[in-house]
Amino acid sequence: MDDWKKYVEEGEISYTGKLDSLRIYSGKNRVKIEGLFISDPKVIECRVFWNGRKDSVSIPVNRTQNTDTLRLMLENMTENVHNFEVVTFDTEGNKSITVYGIGNVYGERYQQSIFNRPIANNSLKAYDNTFTATFGNVDRTLGIFATEIRYVDTEGVNQTIRLDIDDKDVALTNVKIDESMSFRSLYLPDTLCLDTFYTAYTDFNPSLTYYRNLGYPFTATNISGRWGVLQDWTSNASANAISGRGSWDNNTGVGVLSAEAGWGTPNINNGKIYQATTLPAGKYKVDIEFRRNNVTANVDATNNLVYFVVTNNGSIPNVADVLSSDKLGYYNLAWINDAYRVVSFEFDNPVTQEVTIGYVANLMSSSNQYFNVRGMSVSLVE
Repeated sequence: MDDWKKYVEEGEISYTGKLDSLRIYSGKNRVKIEGLFISDPKVIECRVFWNGRKDSVSIPVNRTQNTDTLRLMLENMTENVHNFEVVTFDTEGNKSITVYGIGNVYGERYQQSIFNRPIANNSLKAYDNTFTATFGNVDRTLGIFATEIRYVDTEGVNQTIRLDIDDKDVALTNVKIDESMSFRSLYLPDTLCLDTFYTAYTDFNPSLTYYRNLGYPFTATNISGRWGVLQDWTSNASANAISGRGSWDNNTGVGVLSAEAGWGTPNINNGKIYQATTLPAGKYKVDIEFRRNNVTANVDATNNLVYFVVTNNGSIPNVADVLSSDKLGYYNLAWINDAYRVVSFEFDNPVTQEVTIGYVANLMSSSNQYFNVRGMSVSLVE
């Protein structure tokens, strides 16, 4: 019954008031420790220990009649998870019960683990200086919350915009062409972190789009049923011989650049679909994803031809004149199958000038024929 006496042989132990509401904020090679002095007006000192009590700091406390706040910043901390102990002392040297807390210090190791959110695709339209991009998905567990994009506007002023992690698409206006762009990603390792971590800026040259309405899908005006007139392109009456339409077709549910003869529609004689824009001097690559049917060796070649032609004279030639005409390049779109395929070719543009690209078709045989382009690109390669 007297066992309790051995605990008070040296007299009664008196504890001073402990620190309340301890909160430890993480940071880059630092932590911030906060807490409240509430219960004991006699507290004059607060000591914080870490690293197995090998490191510590003492903070004098000047109590008021109100609730007082401890705010302590510890700099030059090693990157690690740290266990902290907080003890207060009063005027008589009595100490409080120890208050424990855990704080994360981030540094170079964490910095090396973060990376830029990838760009899935991008396009800078040279004809109106608009830029669009889609960013890919990224692991969010490391704390990524935004991406910053730097560019030069058409007035020559550097601009920076921020894309939230929940957004994947960005659209910018007045972006200057022939200037590199760059982006970086922003990270907060945890919700109590004081510091934002940044990846290094990654430079990239945006993919320039010189021509309008290049597919996936193509868009149109004057639509009636499956047929329409291809938007942003010039198309002649022969290309739109189906009641004033025909250069655009939506038969499969996806708009394509089209030429069709047969099945009750008129033959096409030099049907032309083309557009022009100013191209800087250089070598260009053209990719065309197309399909056509009913190309056979015994059909008169002049009556069953589709060419893609590049000129610098504001127009494209008739089918019969393609081979002999003055041009920057051409491609014979002969494909003996009705499945889509991609063809590529290059052309040289010797000086900055207006360059016209387009399709010219003769679908004049008695057989039912069609030609569709699902999408295309014209890109500067050097």
